[in-house]
Amino acid sequence: MNKSIYDFTEVFEVVMHRPAEVLDAEVNAIEQLLARRHVHSGRILELACGACAHGIPLAQHGHEVTGIDRSAAMLATAAENAQQTGVALTLVQGDVINFTLPTADFDAAIFMFETFPVITEYTDLMSHFNAVRRHLKPGGLYIIDLDARRQGVGVNTGEWGRQTLPLANGWVEMWQEEFPGDWVRNVSHMTMRCRICLDGVIHETVDDWHLRVYNPWDLTVLIGTLAGWRLDGFYRWQDLGRDISAEQHYLLVLEAV
Repeated sequence: MNKSIYDFTEVFEVVMHRPAEVLDAEVNAIEQLLARRHVHSGRILELACGACAHGIPLAQHGHEVTGIDRSAAMLATAAENAQQTGVALTLVQGDVINFTLPTADFDAAIFMFETFPVITEYTDLMSHFNAVRRHLKPGGLYIIDLDARRQGVGVNTGEWGRQTLPLANGWVEMWQEEFPGDWVRNVSHMTMRCRICLDGVIHETVDDWHLRVYNPWDLTVLIGTLAGWRLDGFYRWQDLGRDISAEQHYLLVLEAV
């Protein structure tokens, strides 16, 4: 079985690094959206939380945060980071397509790092939205971070983004490979490969991703097929402006009804 970047959390945080100022702006946007509904110390569910890059600062700001992720290694890192930061998190290993938690009265759910498009099948999307809805209060928000994939479904095979990055105890060489996608299903296909040197030992990881290509019109139609949801809108992550035409990624916000 191929190893995954998610098995090497210290490498993941370097390869998938998001600048602190971007994280701060996204956390601020989440809190502004909640404050508009008079929620200042709410209960937040972070989906595919990884190391809880958004959940930990939200917990620092007084929110009660639960994170769910499939990767035990990422959850262990989240727990370690939370302990070092001095906040409490509830962490659950599970699949975001279908899950049941002991409590079901969250004020908001968040799905960040543009990960949502990995759910490609309509039946899985239905299961996912039903699971999230079960865990939100009426009026609760579902905030999804999405990549603006203007190029559509890829049609060529190619390699891009090769670079070598330093680690505390070694280095990682990483690159992306793109393959022809399935335009009938509107799903792209890409692979991220890493060659990792840790303490002189070489590891190789392969993460193969099929990603649904969305635009706001597609999302509006999708949401119209779902029971229990109202489209609140599309927002810039920097300032919650409504014009997302120039954005590389943006926020989709739904309200549980």
